[in-house]
Amino acid sequence: MSKLKAIREHAAHIKIRTKLFLLVLVTGVCCLMLFRSLWHNKWRVYYFLVDNMPFNIHLFPRPDDGFWVELGSEAIKCDIPESEDDKEAIEALEPFFAVADEYTSISIYGLEDGLYRASYFSEAMLWEEPFNTFFQLTYRWVDEDVDQRYERAIEFKNGFASVMVTFYHSSFFIVPYAVVCLIICVFLFLFVLLFFVGRKLRTIVGLEQAVLQMSSGDLITPVAGAGFDEIGILALELDKLRATLHENFCREQEVHRSNQELITALSHDLRTPLTILKGYLEILRLNRNPDMQAEYISRCMAKADDLKEMTDRMFEYALVFDEASDFANEMRLVKMPVSFFIESLREHVDFLRLAGFEAKLSFLDLQELGNLKAEVTADEVMVKRVFNNLFSNIIKYADKRDAVAVSACIEGYFAVSVKNKVKDWGPGGNIESTQIGLKSAKKMMKRMDGDLVLQEENGFFGVELRFLL
Repeated sequence: MSKLKAIREHAAHIKIRTKLFLLVLVTGVCCLMLFRSLWHNKWRVYYFLVDNMPFNIHLFPRPDDGFWVELGSEAIKCDIPESEDDKEAIEALEPFFAVADEYTSISIYGLEDGLYRASYFSEAMLWEEPFNTFFQLTYRWVDEDVDQRYERAIEFKNGFASVMVTFYHSSFFIVPYAVVCLIICVFLFLFVLLFFVGRKLRTIVGLEQAVLQMSSGDLITPVAGAGFDEIGILALELDKLRATLHENFCREQEVHRSNQELITALSHDLRTPLTILKGYLEILRLNRNPDMQAEYISRCMAKADDLKEMTDRMFEYALVFDEASDFANEMRLVKMPVSFFIESLREHVDFLRLAGFEAKLSFLDLQELGNLKAEVTADEVMVKRVFNNLFSNIIKYADKRDAVAVSACIEGYFAVSVKNKVKDWGPGGNIESTQIGLKSAKKMMKRMDGDLVLQEENGFFGVELRFLL
């Protein structure tokens, strides 16, 4: 089986012109052998037809004994010509020759000297064009089977002569049989060639349809394989071209979508610290908590610095949407103490309280276990953006009637968890469906080798950030 498979694979790589040459050669030899076999068994075919035909009818007339009796009775009335120039004696043999029909020839030779005296040729051999040409060609082709020759010594008025009688009656069967055999073999030869050419043409038509599908915008349907010859290679390369075009088209769409997301993310990320900054300024304007004014001014300055750094590194936002970007080398993953995260969480929790939320911050396990000095691998700017996105969503979508739970712990990784109840928007209410903040945060966490896990149950929404230690 392995050898047969190897032969098939090798044959599949043969060029079309070589296949066609081998096909013509093999088919020609097979057709010649078939014709030879059919011709060799012609009489078997003849007797089979005769035996199976009704009323025992022969396919061609066959001379019987009555022909020889009549020929002998006419010969005794005529003289043998002295030579082939004895015209009177030859004309006198007309009744003798009249015994033969149009498919019979008679020749007279001297019995002792064997010299030619006279003859009568079959009318079939002398018919006018075009039948005569056809008969002559087929006779020369199958002459050893068409005629049946008999030689007998027959008594004439002036002695005995050698009479040669040739019957061509079998041509009724032999000639049509030869033509039928030839037609069968030629038809078989042409059928095999046309079948081969037809398959190749169908493959070409299939490639044409594939090209038309591609030109109409269908880059998903694969191009059917067609072997490994020239057409097969063309089909393979065409399918590669389709796949490349489809990949480029998808990449172009992805780039376009990424650009749209980038613009949206930039707008969202810049708006979040501005909202917080505006909130602190509003508190300062209303002169609330005079004792905390210095702290609020310090936080406003910090948010302004965050905005400046964010705009300076705006090109780094492409990292979120194009992991193959060259800006990936600009991300600053450093070891950051857990205390940095705790301070950032405290700041956001304080802002939530100022915005009218009840917020609870829990990180006692970290204090008791002395893990505040543990280090987390992250990018400072991205961490601030992630926190800004999360707490901005809380301000927009959280229900103030329920407390917001913020916690941090270490469980093989540093985890920050935020959980709140979703605001009831009421009938006809709507909520932002793009969730661009969460999408941006999730992608930034992945860029920092971390993860963002969402939990939504019974109207409560939770987010857990997992940072790599």
